[in-house]
Amino acid sequence: MPLEVRQANPESIQLPRTVGGRDAAPSEWGAWAEEPGHDLIALDGARAIGGLHVSLVGRSEAWLEMLRVLPEYRGRGVAAQLVREGEQVARKYGAGTVRTAVPAHEYAALGVAERAGFRRLLQCVVLEADLPPGPLHLPYDAPSHIPQGADAADVLRFAEHTQTLSAWEGLMPLGWRFRRITIEVVKGLIKDRRIAVAMQQNPEESVLQGIAMFNVQEAAAIFSLVDGTPSGMQGSLSSAVEAAREGMAERLTMFASDLHALDPLEIKSWTPHPWCPEGLIVVEKRLAS
Repeated sequence: MPLEVRQANPESIQLPRTVGGRDAAPSEWGAWAEEPGHDLIALDGARAIGGLHVSLVGRSEAWLEMLRVLPEYRGRGVAAQLVREGEQVARKYGAGTVRTAVPAHEYAALGVAERAGFRRLLQCVVLEADLPPGPLHLPYDAPSHIPQGADAADVLRFAEHTQTLSAWEGLMPLGWRFRRITIEVVKGLIKDRRIAVAMQQNPEESVLQGIAMFNVQEAAAIFSLVDGTPSGMQGSLSSAVEAAREGMAERLTMFASDLHALDPLEIKSWTPHPWCPEGLIVVEKRLAS
């Protein structure tokens, strides 16, 4: 009987997240998910042998994740078939671009993506640390605060020109999914009090010096972006950490362009995230209309 890939329904039997000793997604995947999605299953007769999750992360962007195939079916084109069907689902809902992230040490998964026509877009590190005790250092020359909706355009302009988002080609992670930063995204983050900024007070005007974009999910404060001048980074992080404490966070999870990008924060206890200890590679494919 030929293999079949179809969209799952609530009664469908699906593979677990961990298959053959490999985690198809980090442990926080479900808790950090913020967008609607669709599950695909690969079947050999009535047996589920593979799966993929397709998330719609914007009006024209989609994200593929949780790709997994039973060990005895690997090397038979099942993963490639799931990716093709995932692209069709993304296209059906209006996505012109599809992306996915692969741990840097998962060479087989990177090979599947490259053969499917995806190009490498960016690489980042994902680090963890315990939430620092007590008040953080707050530079006198970079007082920080949570911005208002009227500040969205200024915040967007500053974020777009940070070294981090320049290295990431204007994409930012929300949870584990990278998406294009837009004014709508920034307004939503401001409304939810998920951005802190640090200002430099000049006699004539206040100038943005640092930014922190974050979210609190369960016990983790997830930082999508911390960038700016050294004092601006410290100031914006300080306000964000205070908000994280109010949300009962116990640890930090930080996405960064590289290990040294976080040196100004003076946090010495970073450890690599266990799902992607050597970093995360994001790949992208433009879909034909």
